[in-house]
Amino acid sequence: MINSLPNILTLCNINLGIGAIISAYYGYFSLAGLFIIIGAVFDRLDGQVARKYQLTSEMGKQLDSLADAITFGIAPAITIFMVSFTETAVLGFIATIIFVTCGVYRLARFNILNYTDIFVGLPITVAGFLMALLTLWQTRMGIHPYLVALGMMLLSYLMVCKYEIKKV
Repeated sequence: MINSLPNILTLCNINLGIGAIISAYYGYFSLAGLFIIIGAVFDRLDGQVARKYQLTSEMGKQLDSLADAITFGIAPAITIFMVSFTETAVLGFIATIIFVTCGVYRLARFNILNYTDIFVGLPITVAGFLMALLTLWQTRMGIHPYLVALGMMLLSYLMVCKYEIKKV
């Protein structure tokens, strides 16, 4: 059972991302944001368990990237699109596509670089987590769509830039 635990945790992460998308579809934006945040906890745990028990594998790495694309790329982008861009759908459409595209590109780059002590660009997990917080904030305070789009563009740029961030 312990051999499968990292992948089980990753699959939980994926399910939380899917749950966030479905919740957003039904208008439960705060719940969607919370699902993404909880997904970040599972994302952290799967890596810790895999390293602690020396269960890292190429399968696990690829599964983790797919989970990250769903939970921290697609889910937060769709959620923020639905909560923030009802009046400015074209702006939201563009910001959503750019955010997801940059996130997936960043994941692909991460998978081929094989750095162990640094990140190149902002991890999609952090960007998606910040988008989830923005969703929670948006449901409480109502941020102007142009500011939301600006935040999405900044996070998109940070994911694909070549800035090196030391792992902690």
